[in-house]
Amino acid sequence: MLHRKTVLLALLGLVVCLPAAAQSLVSRYVSGDDYKVASSPGPARAHGAVRVTEFFLYSCPHCFHFEPELNAWLKQHPKIAFSRVPVLFGSGAQPYARLYYTEVKLGVVDRLHDQIFDAIHEDGRPLSTEGQMRQFMEAHGVDGQRFDKIYNSAAVKQKVQHIVARMQRYPVMSVPSISVAGRYWTSGRMAGSNARMLKVADYLIEQSRTTTPSSGS
Repeated sequence: MLHRKTVLLALLGLVVCLPAAAQSLVSRYVSGDDYKVASSPGPARAHGAVRVTEFFLYSCPHCFHFEPELNAWLKQHPKIAFSRVPVLFGSGAQPYARLYYTEVKLGVVDRLHDQIFDAIHEDGRPLSTEGQMRQFMEAHGVDGQRFDKIYNSAAVKQKVQHIVARMQRYPVMSVPSISVAGRYWTSGRMAGSNARMLKVADYLIEQSRTTTPSSGS
């Protein structure tokens, strides 16, 4: 009898403990502390995949050091819809934003994004003017005249104008930072480190997969 009673008490203990354990997983990351919720959410998914956006600035050393970490993380998340938004912090940020969207239009982001970071932070080349950017692009196989045309195009200027609205939605106050499902935003500063920011993003992605409906755009 004593043995059966002991087993029964142990099983009851497990039943009591399970909800507490589950609750600790749910509340491991706290809204307002580890991430924020957007006041006006944007599209949660693209073609069925949860949207994840990195906010960055080419001249930011923290973004530069975060890039290898992010690249490794992205390889573990092939089923998200990932994009980047260059932030407009300070008067010198707009040329970098135009540079990024020019890369997108030229189809060279995958090839040159990391190399631009390296040029600025390792080689001491600021790439802060259109001339410096064009010289860099030409050295990496991009036609200079084509670069000039896209860099100064209405399409790129419009992309830059849209950044303000994207930044205000969360609002973005530091970089690097990440938004998930058009609804959540976290940063290395908020999470405590860039590595923990990615853990928070993991949590928010899983939350979004179970709570947001699939959409095609």
